[in-house]
Amino acid sequence: MNFPDLIKPISALYYGWRMIGVVSALRIFGGGLHQYGFTVFFLPVTQDLGLTRAMTSLAFSLARAEGAIESPVVGYLLDRYGPKPMMLAATTLAGLGYILFAFVNSYTTFLIVYLGVISLAFTAGFVHAPTVVAGAVYDRTQSYATVFTGMTIALLIAAGLTALLIKPWANLRKA
Repeated sequence: MNFPDLIKPISALYYGWRMIGVVSALRIFGGGLHQYGFTVFFLPVTQDLGLTRAMTSLAFSLARAEGAIESPVVGYLLDRYGPKPMMLAATTLAGLGYILFAFVNSYTTFLIVYLGVISLAFTAGFVHAPTVVAGAVYDRTQSYATVFTGMTIALLIAAGLTALLIKPWANLRKA
């Protein structure tokens, strides 16, 4: 079986459902790495930076609260430019944030990188933008259900894979 034969059934699908598949995969990746995957980073961050668990928990809690604060701005940008540029910018920014994460050496830089780069990008590109795409599909009920199921799959699969990928490295610098 050659490659064109493999993609033929996918190309026969309604375009909207292909987009739902793409944004669901994005939600699985983002949810597994950021929303549920933060537990994988909790102990390495605490130990490497010499933080208390309360300090680390505060940073992760503020990251969740940040989504509520930035939502009006993200909503305006999504209305103005659409979900595609937001997803591209957010994915790039989140990747840059995780690269910068390796250079974190104090609580202040941890807060700046995690809250100012990673969490900002996650909420805009991995939560709000996929929801806009799901709302644009003809059957909104099923499309919303499919996209939001991606977060459940992220909890089951992607967070575990993140833990397996991080496990060989003992500290934050190498992870």
